[in-house]
Amino acid sequence: MIKAENIANKEFKKSLFGYDREDVDRYLDELIVQLRQMEDERREMVSTIEYLVSEMTGQSGQTGANEQVVGPISPHATVSDAERRRAAEAEKESQ
Repeated sequence: MIKAENIANKEFKKSLFGYDREDVDRYLDELIVQLRQMEDERREMVSTIEYLVSEMTGQSGQTGANEQVVGPISPHATVSDAERRRAAEAEKESQ
């Protein structure tokens, strides 16, 4: 998987009739910013998934109406901090 640092550190061979170096540098800078944002979002999603899985496995001893079935998680799904807080508060209230 390519990472922002790979793009930032990439060096190209020089050519007499090559592309405008400043134009290429600007474009690569834009790619780096977008890729870093995606990397941050991915880390946040992985963290959220790990948190949710740990919450589910912590409740694995419970059965009945509180048991939930979890299907595939969309790679586009996100959980905001506010949603996490609401879920944590709801969990505390249910105990």
